[in-house]
Amino acid sequence: MTTLERSIVISAMTDAIDAVTLDGNRFPEWYAGIQEARPDDIYPEPGGQVELVYKAAGISFNLTLTSLRIVRGELLLLRMDGMIAGKSRWRYAPEGEGTRVNCTFEYEIPGGGAGRALDKLVIERMNAKNLEESLSNLKAVVEGS
Repeated sequence: MTTLERSIVISAMTDAIDAVTLDGNRFPEWYAGIQEARPDDIYPEPGGQVELVYKAAGISFNLTLTSLRIVRGELLLLRMDGMIAGKSRWRYAPEGEGTRVNCTFEYEIPGGGAGRALDKLVIERMNAKNLEESLSNLKAVVEGS
């Protein structure tokens, strides 16, 4: 399993960040690689899902995000199923006049040893870049609101 962790400080309170991150329709607006997002009527509450079309390295594939736990203004745990399986944990902590947003993304590429090799050669760097870009985009969207 690969684990990536990145964080950013956003000059906003948690309710402004939640307004973006908890709206499944807004994923394409800020999350790098997401082309389409279709949340169900339950998301972001536990058990709610968002059907995603994700494009990476020129390939589009479908993913399903399922909300596992939510504490508004503090924590969001998500499970991802599809071509890549994993979990992400989004945590907020006050910092200065804003909020530190921390994301930990754990995932596994199918294919055994070949999948792990591909992950180390290409996918891990791409996922790290997308996570960093997504956090920068989130900051821009929230601070621009």
